Amino acid sequence: MNLTDTKPLFGFQRKGILEVLVHGAVWWKSKGQPAQGEDLEIPVITRSLLKPWQFLACDVAGTDAFWAVGMASHSAQPQHIEALDALARIGHASEDDLMCPRGYPLDWAAAAKLRLAGEKPRRLHHPCSGKHLLMVAACRKHGFPIENYWHEDHPIQERLFGLIGREVGEKVTWATDGCGLPTVAMPARVLLQMWEKLGTDSNPKVVELRRLWTQNPRLVGGFRRLDSDLVEAGRGKILAKEGADGLLAVQSLADGDEPSATCIVKIDSGFSVPFLALGLWSHLSTRTDLPRPFAELTDYLRSRLEEWVPDDQELVISPIPS
Repeated sequence: MNLTDTKPLFGFQRKGILEVLVHGAVWWKSKGQPAQGEDLEIPVITRSLLKPWQFLACDVAGTDAFWAVGMASHSAQPQHIEALDALARIGHASEDDLMCPRGYPLDWAAAAKLRLAGEKPRRLHHPCSGKHLLMVAACRKHGFPIENYWHEDHPIQERLFGLIGREVGEKVTWATDGCGLPTVAMPARVLLQMWEKLGTDSNPKVVELRRLWTQNPRLVGGFRRLDSDLVEAGRGKILAKEGADGLLAVQSLADGDEPSATCIVKIDSGFSVPFLALGLWSHLSTRTDLPRPFAELTDYLRSRLEEWVPDDQELVISPIPS
């Protein structure tokens, strides 16, 4: 099975006539329970969902807030630029040291301002530039060469491969991400397991990663970003990460006696914030076993449905009527 075989998650109808139908897959796992969802062996190219492990593989971060941008898919808003500058100083890095593509900010207002001012695109504005700066800083710390830090045979990437090998324990497929760094494809089953461990691991470095993330949600994404909105709404009990081409991972942290849970959404039509939000909603709103952080997140999503559903259409969720 692959994504072309996935079932519809939701649609929009007018006067009972279906106009839009969005397909995709949602995978769910409660701690201690079997994974659920579409074929769990569907390969998923992790894209930015890999960033927490790239962050850990660098083994360089401190406790200051600016380190959070090292695992970001940032919007190049002012708070990001300030954090990126701090990270560049730590790593003694310039834009010439980075190999991520030049671009304008994801934030439309920031991009428009730069274009109107006639400024050229910069590598620092690429949403993955924090990860690249982090790797340069890691090279400085560990005594690795900065040249070709993106190559698969570079020591910093070999650290990542080793970490993923230990986490996964089975063969995976490596590819090149849009920013030029290695990314990995793995079965949805394995990706769920990795995210579950990320939310429950007592390793001090993972605990610190979660602290940086939950205390600085806007540095990891930005304002008007779904994943940052979800982390902020989770009040310290939710991790969330968008990935290119229609990916979203949401991980709850342990809440009292309730177990953690993991939800991964893949929209097969590509990246769309409304579609990702509604894909998540379409699944959570039908479950009766949600731990408290996810139940509260479902209420939050319900409060924003009007933003994502066209005014002149009605939302229908799976199962879609024939």
